[in-house]
Amino acid sequence: MNPMQRSTGLHHQRGQRIFALLIFGLVCGVFFAQIYYGIRHWSNATPPDEWHIGEWLINYQGGFTRRGLPGEIILQLSRWLMINPAHLTILIQTGVFTLFLLLAYILLRNTERSVIAFTLLFSPAFLLFPLLEWPRVGVRKEVFLFIMFIIQLLWLRSARLYTPVLLLFIGVGALFAVLSHEMLVIFLPYLVIATICAEQRFGRLSLATIIALIPAIVAAIIIFRNPQTTTAAIDAICASLGSSAPYDCLHQNERLGAITFLAQSTGYGIAFTRHFTTTETTLVYLITGSLSLIPLLLAIAGYRLWQYLPPGTIIWIGGVWGLSIVATIPLFVVAADYGRFINIHITCSTLLLAWLIQARQARPIFASATAGWWIAAILFAGSWRLPMWLSFATYTHAFSWLSLF
Repeated sequence: MNPMQRSTGLHHQRGQRIFALLIFGLVCGVFFAQIYYGIRHWSNATPPDEWHIGEWLINYQGGFTRRGLPGEIILQLSRWLMINPAHLTILIQTGVFTLFLLLAYILLRNTERSVIAFTLLFSPAFLLFPLLEWPRVGVRKEVFLFIMFIIQLLWLRSARLYTPVLLLFIGVGALFAVLSHEMLVIFLPYLVIATICAEQRFGRLSLATIIALIPAIVAAIIIFRNPQTTTAAIDAICASLGSSAPYDCLHQNERLGAITFLAQSTGYGIAFTRHFTTTETTLVYLITGSLSLIPLLLAIAGYRLWQYLPPGTIIWIGGVWGLSIVATIPLFVVAADYGRFINIHITCSTLLLAWLIQARQARPIFASATAGWWIAAILFAGSWRLPMWLSFATYTHAFSWLSLF
């Protein structure tokens, strides 16, 4: 190796270490934001927040209730451990979110440095989303889906494709996710896309994955057919929490929360969403949603990922992904947290693309970008945010620099 090659190699290693540190810093930033979030809610646990904590306290004390499985586990554990259910919820939220961040770092840490990879991983719609929208996001139940998806990707990366253990994990994990929040069934196709990419065709594992997902799909259909919870069940849930009941349980006529909202009909959800929908909110989500897609499209084009997959495989991936996208559309009609839905898609897509780039050892079109490209990537990451909820979807919130004018 001549001196020029040695110098180039050392420069690449140094740049790669810096990029790995940036990824580590991103994960740590999100982690410490969650720690601070937990501390804030711990000190205000009575009554706990009706959305951030209340969603995790929904349980089965009034009979089977959608989204109630984690809350029932938390309630029983709190009784056994003799601990405040709200405090236990905060501990579990922090633990689960930490596991997600740890797994995400394990998956992403070996990503080769490039301006495209930076744009992909530092998108405001990916890991920066809970940081930029803090404290509105908190820990949502899709974290279970993210953990399951990353474990599947890491498992597939080890090349142990055909194993009953993986399929059992996917089946049980998907059912738990759907019983945590029924909307997560819409994002289960990403698990199938991962197996199609691993097999480079729709093969035995892809078919077996769909079969493993059947119990979760059936559970979601049952819930969707009868989504409304009775007032008696809501009262039983609130009573079971005692002094840890969220604000909406204590003042049901004043405002809604995650628990009391379960008693509302689909029609109410539609009217509720329409109430907060304006021309401004629509334009903000059209713009920020489009900006969220740019890193994904840039990664696909910049790494020419279609070269690493047979044409038939690409058709299968597009069809399954399109199914998930189409199934998401009704969510924008009945619920107001648009940013949440976009974030789930972007998170799953980003994890999948990062895994595929590493698995195929794909190289970007321009591996060594100029300083101008890096500045543009940094400006892209810092110039906008994805609003969590319709009421926050204003121009000045999504693009804070507009307030300077």
